[in-house]
Amino acid sequence: MGMIPMWAVWLILAIIFLAVEAFTLGLTTVWCAVGSLVAMVMDLFGASLTAQVIVMIIVSVICFIVCVIWIKPIIDRKGRGTTATNADRIIGKEGIVTVAIDPVSGKGQIKVAGQVWSAKAEKAIEEGKTVKVVKLEGVKALVAEI
Repeated sequence: MGMIPMWAVWLILAIIFLAVEAFTLGLTTVWCAVGSLVAMVMDLFGASLTAQVIVMIIVSVICFIVCVIWIKPIIDRKGRGTTATNADRIIGKEGIVTVAIDPVSGKGQIKVAGQVWSAKAEKAIEEGKTVKVVKLEGVKALVAEI
């Protein structure tokens, strides 16, 4: 059995870098994968090992700079911030209890502004009672009996 060809080593490195990237999803090793693939192509065209290593490092650094300066800020901007849902428009509105609110079991529902919401309260509230939405806590409306 002979030595593994250098192009295969570069391919294995690229696969490892891409696998790490797939698990981290933070633009951490993708530039090294690109550098490895460029070095692999250089080996296939007969470039020396020294040239392959130098180009792999240069391409990886350039890709790193491009990712950090241009791509990562764009991705971070798109992922940041809140998406307006208008859910807070029910705060202060009156609604009707459609499923009795039990603070112990955490069950209960109200209908407010034409929508059904899971609800919770500090004390039990019977079905059919009128309530006022005090605030939203996650996907539940915190209500008080009127």
